[in-house]
Amino acid sequence: MSWLGLDHFVAVKAALGAQAAATRFLDVGGKTSTAQAEDSIEMADADDAADTAPIVFHLVYEDTAGNVSQRIVTVRKVEANRAGHTLLCFCHLRRRARRFALDRVLEVFDVSTGEVHADPKAFFLCHPLLAVAESHEDRAFRLCADDLTILTVVGAADGRFDPDEQDQLLVHVFDRYEHGGLDENHLRGRLSLLAPDQASFFQSLSRIRPEDRRLLRRSLRRIVDADGHLDPAELAFVETIEASLERR
Repeated sequence: MSWLGLDHFVAVKAALGAQAAATRFLDVGGKTSTAQAEDSIEMADADDAADTAPIVFHLVYEDTAGNVSQRIVTVRKVEANRAGHTLLCFCHLRRRARRFALDRVLEVFDVSTGEVHADPKAFFLCHPLLAVAESHEDRAFRLCADDLTILTVVGAADGRFDPDEQDQLLVHVFDRYEHGGLDENHLRGRLSLLAPDQASFFQSLSRIRPEDRRLLRRSLRRIVDADGHLDPAELAFVETIEASLERR
């Protein structure tokens, strides 16, 4: 058996770091931002979404520049996106629709109950009138999380993560998920940001269920064959994965 050591994961990290940097460049390259006098750009105007349940809260909010403000807002809904969760609100200070990054809300006062909540993220994500419906893409990633960690590491084992190898991750998600349509572009964006480390690789490997092994092995072969040759580093990972699967 080939020995799997730290150097293998160093190569993986370098390949995934380069991939993430390239993705980030594509996301922001060529775009410009226009600062608004009264608010930071992150709170840009949004549709009011008045068809959803309006609930009034007092927020303590810190923007990306570190400025702290207090706002009375009517929360329309919680939006989920690649950057996290956002509150879509009508801001009574600005008298306009605003978006607030949920991770930047420092405190929330529930006007209807008089309660102060020091963990705004947990409060809003669990609120019965604002609960975020899990998208098909979220469900697919949750279902395939351990598989994707393993396949991503193997794909990047030779210090590169080629487009053909990345495509096999997408194929794997479509093969496993049978509960509804998936947005391919959304999936590609999320897959390009995966950057598992040594610990997450072995944790994922320990959680693979017997009924999922066949499909994982098939996708593993596709990943290895995608660039036309079996690299010694890929072989080390494949042998470690197979040995782990056989032991359980």
